[in-house]
Amino acid sequence: MEVKSQIFDVEAATFEETVIKGSSDRVIVVDFWAPWCGPCKTLGPVLEEVVAALGPSVALAKVNVDDNQELATAFRVQGIPAVKVVMDGKLVDEFTGALPKDQIEALLRKHLPDAPASEAESLEELINQGGSYLDTGDLASAEALYHQALAQDEEAFGALVGLARIRLMQGRADEVRELVSGIEQGNLEYDQGQALLTQLEFRGTCESAGGRQVCAERVLAEPDNLEARFTFGCCAAVEGDYETALKEWFAVVTADKNFRQGAAKDALVSVFHLLGRNHPAVGDYPQQLYRVLY
Repeated sequence: MEVKSQIFDVEAATFEETVIKGSSDRVIVVDFWAPWCGPCKTLGPVLEEVVAALGPSVALAKVNVDDNQELATAFRVQGIPAVKVVMDGKLVDEFTGALPKDQIEALLRKHLPDAPASEAESLEELINQGGSYLDTGDLASAEALYHQALAQDEEAFGALVGLARIRLMQGRADEVRELVSGIEQGNLEYDQGQALLTQLEFRGTCESAGGRQVCAERVLAEPDNLEARFTFGCCAAVEGDYETALKEWFAVVTADKNFRQGAAKDALVSVFHLLGRNHPAVGDYPQQLYRVLY
């Protein structure tokens, strides 16, 4: 099943497909904004929060009017922020200016089915779909679903892990630690959280080596350089590119299982814990690692 983004940027070239046609099975809120617009900066996060809380039956499409004047003209935008609500390809509601959160929520709810969207999916479904977004690099939509899960249950530890993964990719180390600290020991997600703390060390390794591009060039120039391959794997991991990370680390372990006192092996195991054995990126690496080590 295709995973649809819940919060996304849209341009004139993609508007017909993503908004007009895309509104056939969900309500799409179109936010016309500009980087220089102060009220837009106030309204944007509020819209994202409301849309996230209402669930996947609502989506938020963000239009930068500086880059898409033709869309602003077509929707008769006189001032920004301007918000248009589209259903089945038609404009059904709109407002201009930064309305309070409760007014925005009330305006959108009248266009939704009677059952609250927040109850339409279980916590597990929300967290799993958030993971699907995360794996495709759609951080905004993933974060929206994780917040929705936490709104249902503040101890949705899987959502905390997902948010921590996002913060790791954004380089916000303190927030990773804070999120992980909220996961109680004895839960499956506790091990995933500890694996994320290990990945904070990967960021330091990557940065001290000059960053991903430098490490990639070093691997191309010296494919047998285990240090280069290990650090390149660290760079890939902190960006969420686990397929590359596992490939590089496994190559290191295969060449020298005691490299850096088992650092490559430990890195592999930390990702196994984080993603789970059923994740496509993990594949049969656990079995291959066992054969190499024993």
